[in-house]
Amino acid sequence: MFVSLYIFRVHRQSVPRFIELIDQLKPLIQSYEGKAYLFEEDVLTGKQGSMGLLNLFDLRDEEVVFLGKIEFHSKEHFHEAMEQMKQDNLIKQTYDQLREVVDFTSLITSTFHDAESEV
Repeated sequence: MFVSLYIFRVHRQSVPRFIELIDQLKPLIQSYEGKAYLFEEDVLTGKQGSMGLLNLFDLRDEEVVFLGKIEFHSKEHFHEAMEQMKQDNLIKQTYDQLREVVDFTSLITSTFHDAESEV
């Protein structure tokens, strides 16, 4: 498995529109055999002596944090799907609308591969 993670910081007033756009993107991503999830912040401070997300960036008062996750079969599948999605006009339009409600300069993205399958 290969996972792409996204940490979104969304202005509180933009949250309904953000969720609406993500809901539009999910079936489009699924059509490329990706499985998309969206999680809203709960506790951003660390527990039991650990650091939390608030140790990694400064959150503005009116921002809400969301974690997006897309699962792919493999790294190769991720790259193939991303290339195909870049050509999908509906995804491009929705992505452009998403850029209107999310400051992409504060978006955090990373990818991870299944470490257990590599052993």
